[in-house]
Amino acid sequence: MKKFRILVIHDGKPGHFSQSYGLARLIASRCTRCDCEISSLRAKPRLKLLNRLLRYAAASQNAFLQRLILLFYCHTPLPSEKIDLVISFGGNVVALNIALSQYWNIPNVLVGSSYTIPESMISAHVSLKGDMGDSNAVASRLVVCRTEPRRCHRAGRALRASGQRLWAIFVGGDGSGYRYHDADWHRLGAALQALSAQYGVRWLVSTSRRTGRQGNAILRSYLDASVCEASIWYEDESSEPLDAFIGAASRLFCTEDSLSMLAESLAMAKPVISLRPTDASPSKTHREALAYMASMELLLQLEFSALAQYRPHYYEPVKSYAAHLDEIFQRFIALGAVASSVQAQRSHYLNLNTEIQVPQL
Repeated sequence: MKKFRILVIHDGKPGHFSQSYGLARLIASRCTRCDCEISSLRAKPRLKLLNRLLRYAAASQNAFLQRLILLFYCHTPLPSEKIDLVISFGGNVVALNIALSQYWNIPNVLVGSSYTIPESMISAHVSLKGDMGDSNAVASRLVVCRTEPRRCHRAGRALRASGQRLWAIFVGGDGSGYRYHDADWHRLGAALQALSAQYGVRWLVSTSRRTGRQGNAILRSYLDASVCEASIWYEDESSEPLDAFIGAASRLFCTEDSLSMLAESLAMAKPVISLRPTDASPSKTHREALAYMASMELLLQLEFSALAQYRPHYYEPVKSYAAHLDEIFQRFIALGAVASSVQAQRSHYLNLNTEIQVPQL
């Protein structure tokens, strides 16, 4: 069977890699007339100050300058096989995306800002809303992630074997216009404790770097072994992989400062509850993305102060996360980023269960 090879270029930032690889995965899972292979190239400019010049060289359409671009990057080895599509997210690798797609004469997908790269040099430009007026725009409406539900369900099997009713909480912290105070952490901890007592659930808890030492300490004072089944405190060595938490829990709670964390939860097709502190002033784009997901009933938005009164409800989104991915894929085909010949008329989506190993720079 013919191979369709996708190269994901990333700068090592988890969010950038997750979104780029998530798009590659959605394409691969819908390539029903060929085998799909995903490889990755980790790269960073040798000097970040050169980013603007590198993007200028990439946009110049000068073949000589474009060939030189690779010399200004520190990167892992290029793939030896022929590549059919290049995908990237992040300003550090935009120039490399353009240069390689031009050199190999293949389509490319750019996620996020185009950094003034001409529209004609980008096959598909993905953003939350889609750049108005651009013929190559793809509106994702929500963040695409690399979460693979079947893998997560398998990872959570051991936790589910306990027979406990499990809910998961993924906690972020300061950033994206959200600011957390000690009172917020106390309010959140007390609410999780109260819900555990009321519904007989045990919590799977994961915090992040942005939660901070004080936030972790306050939450741990509430979430002891009596209410917590397993935990990943960022300040500690991890006890369980996050995939297991996502796969084991029947309901997923997530602070809304991280659209990436929310996307990972939405991909599981389970009830998702987004949580916010009192001091929340997200950007217009962030706020609109949350409002859209709420309007599609993909998630329920709550403030910390209302969490203790949460009541489980029937979950049925207006348009599922998978349906959004279907629309993105069809848009890629319409733009020529992916050939229509890779998909059979009657789709039978493949579940990709293999994991990519991210090479170290």
